[in-house]
Amino acid sequence: MFLILLLLQAGMIACNRTSKNEKAASDTLSANQVVTDTLSVQTSKIEEEDSRPPAKLLLEVTPQEYQDILVKYDLSPLFLNAEYKPQSAVYNGFYGTDHYRIEMYFASVTKDKNDPTLYHITGKSRYKKNITPFEGEVIIDTAMRFSTSDISSENKNVKGIYKTNGTFRLREAAKLAGSGIFEGTVSIEFTLLTDSNTEFWYLNEIDETQGADLVFDGEWVSYKTGKSKPIIWAKEIYSIGDSILEDFTIGDRDVMINPKYHKLGWDNYWENDEWWNDSPSAML
Repeated sequence: MFLILLLLQAGMIACNRTSKNEKAASDTLSANQVVTDTLSVQTSKIEEEDSRPPAKLLLEVTPQEYQDILVKYDLSPLFLNAEYKPQSAVYNGFYGTDHYRIEMYFASVTKDKNDPTLYHITGKSRYKKNITPFEGEVIIDTAMRFSTSDISSENKNVKGIYKTNGTFRLREAAKLAGSGIFEGTVSIEFTLLTDSNTEFWYLNEIDETQGADLVFDGEWVSYKTGKSKPIIWAKEIYSIGDSILEDFTIGDRDVMINPKYHKLGWDNYWENDEWWNDSPSAML
């Protein structure tokens, strides 16, 4: 009888130990699950934060600031790239679905005397061997200011960094065969200086202009057929080229246009021919 009681007692102790071990294991699993859930939540938060857009770089300007920009400042030297005139008044771009090279030359850009948002433009385009005169307008409809944190402390003469957006319509002479109209949107990024001058801002590569300073993006529409072809041109063609044609530029230090695109008109990019002059002459 005594032996039976000892066996029963030993069994109860064993059961108690098993229950305690199972409970401990269960508690461990629960703790691990809590840790796992916590890490999962933290990971989700990190992924969510990573997916959030960066802090807003562009800020809307006040109506008064908008008026000050348009009324007090003349942006025509920027459209003309007057600092490097005449050669840099020629802008390169991509035309058509094959993105063949096109050149746009601005002969004159004048601010309207009565409407500070309006600029009048005359110039010429060259597509392959065809040179066609045009005239038209740019209308500035919005202005934004880059956050002041982007102004280097070294640039004491910089009053502010701005971006303006607008629309353009450049009409070719209707009497010419195969003529039409260029139309679309224009973006320009620049600094306002304390001496009331303006200059391009070269430090931004995250929005539409991609560091190209001045970008015209739209289409050419035929007068005769109404058919359209895409077109885009910019001050700094290297900045947007790779987003148009794959590996448009090659090289790290000495960047150049990829030879495979020479067939699209990019074989003579560095030639100094003043095609926009009525009497062309080689540039020195």
